[in-house]
Amino acid sequence: MHVRRAFAIAGLLAASVLCVGLLEIRIRETGDGFYRFLVWNLFLAWIPLVLAAAAYTRSRQGVDWLTAALLLPWLAFFPNAPYLLTDFIHLTQGPAPLWYDALMLSAFAWTGLLLGFASLYLVQLILRRAFGVAVSWLGVFGSLVLASIGVYIGRFVRLNSWDVLLHPRHVVEVVHARLVAEPPEMAQALVALTAFLSVGYLVVYSFANLGLEPEDDRH
Repeated sequence: MHVRRAFAIAGLLAASVLCVGLLEIRIRETGDGFYRFLVWNLFLAWIPLVLAAAAYTRSRQGVDWLTAALLLPWLAFFPNAPYLLTDFIHLTQGPAPLWYDALMLSAFAWTGLLLGFASLYLVQLILRRAFGVAVSWLGVFGSLVLASIGVYIGRFVRLNSWDVLLHPRHVVEVVHARLVAEPPEMAQALVALTAFLSVGYLVVYSFANLGLEPEDDRH
C-alpha cells in the first residue's frame, strides 16, 4: 500500500514537472511569459492534496476535531484543482504554435484534475471510515457541487479560496446575487461542470479500486 501511494505521488510530481517544463520551453523559445500564472494555479491545486493527506494520516488514529479542522480548508481550496480546466479560456493564437499552447494547457488541466481527484479520494476514505459508504458518497458529490460553485466564482466573479475562508458571508451574498441576476447561465455552467467532474471522478475511482495484479505467465 505504501508503495502504491509513493508511486501515485511520484506520478503527480512527474506530471507537475512536465507542466512547468513545457511552460519554460515556451518562454525560452518565444520570450513570452504570459502563461506564468499557470505555475501559481498548479501550486494552489497541490494544496488540497496536502491537506487531504494530512487529514487522512490523522484519521488513522481516529476522526477528531483536528481532522475536521484540516478538512475545512481542504473544502475551501479544493476548487483550485479543477479550476485549471477553465484556463483554456486564455487559448488564443500567440507567439507559440496553437497546438503547443493547447498541449501545455491540457497538461496543466489534467494534472490539476488528478490532484483534485486524489485529494477527494482520500477524503472519501476518511468519511467512509467514520460514517459509512453512503455518507462518503454523499460527501463526494456534495464536494463536487461546491467545487463547481467555487470554480464559477473564481473564473467569473474573480473571488478566491481566501475569500471563502475569511469572508464567507460576502461570498454567499455574491453567489446569491449572481443566481438572481443570471440564473439560467449560472445553473447551466454548474450542472455541466458538476456532471463532468462527477463522471471523471467515478472513472478514476473505478480504476483506483480495480486491484488488478500482474498475471503469472508461468501458469
